[in-house]
Amino acid sequence: MQIMKDVYLLSGQPYGVSSNVYAVMGQESIVMIDCGTGDEDYKLIEHNLASWGLDHYPVSHLLLTHSHFDHCGNAHIFSKKGTQLIAGAGDAEGIELGDERTLYYSYKQNFVPCPVDVKVKDGDVITIAGLSFEIIHTPGHSRGSVIYKLINHGKVILFTGDTVMSGPNGQPKLGVTVAEDFDAGLYLKSLNRLSKMEADAVLGGHFQPCLRNATFLLRRGYRTGLIELRSPSIPTLQ
Repeated sequence: MQIMKDVYLLSGQPYGVSSNVYAVMGQESIVMIDCGTGDEDYKLIEHNLASWGLDHYPVSHLLLTHSHFDHCGNAHIFSKKGTQLIAGAGDAEGIELGDERTLYYSYKQNFVPCPVDVKVKDGDVITIAGLSFEIIHTPGHSRGSVIYKLINHGKVILFTGDTVMSGPNGQPKLGVTVAEDFDAGLYLKSLNRLSKMEADAVLGGHFQPCLRNATFLLRRGYRTGLIELRSPSIPTLQ
């Protein structure tokens, strides 16, 4: 479904799937953000690309927000089709090796490793198909989690992965705490940094896209982090 001008949700909560997959229409090609877990997600992505007439354009680049299986499990399929993979430098190795950084131990299927073509760091700007994405490194949920900031048709859009998301009631949700490289202290610093930013939309890795009051969501995200990440028992949020 189209959620903003030239921005589409290809998989996720409205389709009964946990992980969100986004596509942005650029100049003669599509940029995809995350790619789901397995065959069911992949078929849904292909179906929705066709439904919106986007299958006439190549998926030239796949931007991965982090290395966890549910966000990059299908990366190897797109890589074999010629799509260029982009990921944060801190998580790229996990994708290439398919090791614990993918959370393979949480899934029945095996993670298929694949090469990451471009490894980005904080402050980098990558221009693809006429679209410019700024990289914001937000370690905590994983060591190499990144947010992709896009200004599109005058709107500031943050593709936030699992760093901060809009839950069912519009309140902030944080990513799961089961990764080996999860770091509550770094997570809080990342949320603090985001709380000082402004955005028109926060498109998270799960739950619903935030298309209104996105700046407030970022501010409340830090408050949520202060409550949950400093607790003696850290809840696991999915």
